[in-house]
Formats: sequence, structure tokens, C-alpha cells
Amino acid sequence: MSTTTRCEGCGAILQTTDRERAGYVIDLNHTYCQACYRLLHYGESIKHFHPEDLPSLPEHAVILMVSSVLHLDLLFSYPVYRYQPDAKYVYIINQIDLLPKGTDLTHLLSRIKNHAKNMHIPYEDLILMSAKNPYDIEHLKEYLRILKEPYVYLLGVQNSGKTTLFKALTKDDKALAMKKAGLTQEALHRPFENMEIYDMPGLYQEGYLHHVLPYGIYKDLIPDQEIKPRIYQLKDGQALMLEGLFGLSFHGNAINPILYLDSKVNIHKTQEARIKPLLLEKEKHFKIFVDRYEDKAFKISEGLHQITFADMGFMHIKGPGLIKVTYPKGLHLSLSEALFND
Repeated sequence: MSTTTRCEGCGAILQTTDRERAGYVIDLNHTYCQACYRLLHYGESIKHFHPEDLPSLPEHAVILMVSSVLHLDLLFSYPVYRYQPDAKYVYIINQIDLLPKGTDLTHLLSRIKNHAKNMHIPYEDLILMSAKNPYDIEHLKEYLRILKEPYVYLLGVQNSGKTTLFKALTKDDKALAMKKAGLTQEALHRPFENMEIYDMPGLYQEGYLHHVLPYGIYKDLIPDQEIKPRIYQLKDGQALMLEGLFGLSFHGNAINPILYLDSKVNIHKTQEARIKPLLLEKEKHFKIFVDRYEDKAFKISEGLHQITFADMGFMHIKGPGLIKVTYPKGLHLSLSEALFND
């Protein structure tokens, strides 16, 4: 009889009775569930179910709240500290290697701390790092040693890099760290010195790319290396198309946008009046598109602002001005003060 009870890729309990339930395998001697096996070996995504409940957290624990730099507009959206106020909360701003070289990280950290203060967020520390950087990992290990708590939990929204961090801390070579939302199903845990580290399922976030696009498409739209800013000089009423996903028209002073997106994202200039006709014939003009769209307008005040396009990237613009956006229905968009200067 197999001693393996959980999938080593996603943590789901292995079972042979229901193909539609997480953890399905043909044989309980398998290391990975069928969904993880096909994802790992064929790049095919079988739906993973999204856990809905927050985990039970012990008092004597360090909670690493992991957020990608792509998700900073939602950094303090989950008040996990209310569920276990006696734990130590450390916010990890992960994937800083995605930001352009030369980004003022001291300024970025200061802005985040001010944001936390204004929202009355309790925390032990805020750490900027990359889970792919061995130097950052060694510093985090030393930090955890100093805190001297027996349990460390990695929490954060889906695709924030928790499992990459988990693998780096514990030397785990089986857990899957891929740009697949909802991959981790149940807590994975491994020892690190005298601590136990838990990689928790991602907190569910409405309106990210996986809600409107299949895995084979959205994984290539989420950046995984340094983002080179793309700068545009437009006239009032001109527009940009981001694939067949976003139509952006610019008015007032906000006509020199800087876009931070993966280099594979196709962008082309057009006129505001052309957005709707292009999307009516989207199959003819674009390789990537969706079935339904909606519209939103953002009034931009003085100063540097950021519009975040779900987990795909963001744009910096200076006001005053007006940005009109046509985008996939239900996708998350937000307007905020820019957290770093261009």
C-alpha cells in the first residue's frame, strides 16, 4: 500500500473515485495527481478547485504575507490578522526582479509603509525580495531564525510566488511552482531547521486573467522576467490596443503613458473611434481576445498614477486627464497613486 496520501505537487489528498475532484489518480502509488502530472509534463491545465476558507493559524507562528509586485494594488486587501491577532505578520513583496533596473526600492518601501500606516495594518516587517535570488533567500532564512517561532505560514493571493519561496526555503523539489492559478490545493509543509514551513493555498482573487482566458494563453501574458517599460507619446483622443483585450484612449494631459507589461504582449496605436469596430471583428484582427467586454473611465488628477490590469501588469500616467478603458467583462482594474517613480 502506498504511503503517499497527498499529491506532492499541489497537496491535494490522492483519491481514485472521482475524476472531477481534486487529487484524482488512477493508482494511489502515484506521486502527482492527474492534474499536476499533465500540467508538469504536457503543459495542460485540468481545473484545480479554489479553496474558499482561510486556514486555522496558531498563535505562535510567523505569517509571511506574500505579494507579487504585480499585485501591489491589493497588498492589504485580506485582513488575515483579524483571524489570528497573536501571530507575527511579515509582508513579503516578492518578484522585485520584475521591476526595471534602477527602480528606487527605498522610495517604494517608504510608500508601502505609508499605505500600511494609513490603513492601520499591523506587521512585524515589510521585506522587498525575489524568491529566485539566493542572496535574498539567505537573508530571509536568517530573519526567520531571529524570530524564533516554530511555525511559518506562506499566505497570499494566487500566483504571488509562494511556492517558489517555499521550495527555496525548504529545498523541496516536488512542489509545483508554475503560473497556474489555484495550483496549491492543500497545505504543503516541510521542515526548515527547527521550524515547520507551510505553503498554503492561494487566497482567491476575483477578476484575474485565469477568469477570462485558458491557462495556455494567460501564462504567457504574466511577466516572469524584468519588465522593460514601453513609453508612448500620443495625441488627445488617440488609443492603444493591448492584444484584443484592452482598448485605452487618452485625453487631457494623460497622453504619455508608460506601460509595464511582458514583452510578448502586442501593443499597437490607433484612434479611440476604432476600438469598438476592431473588437467587433476581433477574430480577424487579434490572436488573443475574449467574448464579452465592458467600459470604464478613470479621471486622473494631478501627479503620477497607476492603472493596474489584473495580474497582467500596469501603466503609469500623469494627470490631469481622462483614460477610457474597454476591457474583458469582470476583469480587475484599479486606479491608484503610483508606488514608484519612472
